[in-house]
Amino acid sequence: MIYGNIHAKETETAYTSVIRKALEILRTTDVTNMHHGKYPLEGDRLILQINEVTTGPKNTKRPEVHRDYIDVQYMVHGHELIGFYPDCGDGAVLEDNLDSNDVLFYQEREDNHEIMLPMTDGCYAVFFPEDVHRPCCMMNGPEEVKKIVLKIRVDSL
Repeated sequence: MIYGNIHAKETETAYTSVIRKALEILRTTDVTNMHHGKYPLEGDRLILQINEVTTGPKNTKRPEVHRDYIDVQYMVHGHELIGFYPDCGDGAVLEDNLDSNDVLFYQEREDNHEIMLPMTDGCYAVFFPEDVHRPCCMMNGPEEVKKIVLKIRVDSL
């Protein structure tokens, strides 16, 4: 997992060229007139997804993983918390939709030591297949947010 802010002066040389390219797309894409939906950039290898959602209580959001895609979640406008913990392969599966849309949901558990990442304007988080994440948890109360989720095929790395 990688966590940062698009405006920070980070040393991105440690990132793969694909992750650096994703961050450049986030910096340069004007999403003002783009609305909820998927926008393929390179076929199924790189997909820009606009999410306009309302955050909610953590207990209403499901922990999830993806196997074929890396998620680069970027907060355009708003506030949310994203839960994160490593997938150690011992979670009980709640719903498996990996074949249909590359998402597997885990059952809630108390012993996972989940970290809640604050996402505000300009923040991004990169989740790899071994990273369980729980997006759209409210910070101080429900809020309308606009996010970009870049979906990068794992075999692109």
